[in-house]
Amino acid sequence: MSNDYDTEFREMIGPPLKVRGSLFLQEDVRAVTVDVVGHLSTQKNIATSNLKVSGDCSIRGHCRANQVNNLGSLRVQHIQADRLQSSGYLSVAQDAVVETFYAEGAVKINRLIAGTSIEIRLGNKSTLEVMRSSGTITVKPSSKLINALMHYCRKLTCETIEGTSIILYRTTADLVCGEDIFIGPGCSIGEIRYSKSLTIDPRSHVDRTVFLNK
Repeated sequence: MSNDYDTEFREMIGPPLKVRGSLFLQEDVRAVTVDVVGHLSTQKNIATSNLKVSGDCSIRGHCRANQVNNLGSLRVQHIQADRLQSSGYLSVAQDAVVETFYAEGAVKINRLIAGTSIEIRLGNKSTLEVMRSSGTITVKPSSKLINALMHYCRKLTCETIEGTSIILYRTTADLVCGEDIFIGPGCSIGEIRYSKSLTIDPRSHVDRTVFLNK
């Protein structure tokens, strides 16, 4: 993905886009970098090498980027990126397709698909319909003190979780499927399907486990 983006962005004419106040756009945005400190609202799509949000950004269409760093509030219909990191509020109405994903904040995503890894540090309540990774999935409480004091709302709710190596804390899910699965405290799982190893903390509840003999 990176090589395609490098070629595309070298051919871009538009300068970097910096938003310090409020900007409302009706057209597509194509810029080498997009830096949002204030408020950006676009009705269409954004294509950029680097999207950084420390204010508020609303994208009614799709966003394609090499790297996304969200420190504020980012709302988008569909997002595709090599690396996505969020410590603010992230909402994706459709699909988030990434290579690596890291979040330490509130997350609301329909489908999260990662090529390498997903790591969610529970700083707030997060919800997903589907979370899938070809590699690792890790869901743990945030290490930040202020989030530790709000432990009652640090939870993840997800219908389906699929990965190779999975570690879950404070997670509610209908189905968890993988090779090596570790269920830490505070989880409520409907069914677990595993092919290598399974560990379940006694402080969690699992309705059914299925060993997949490959």
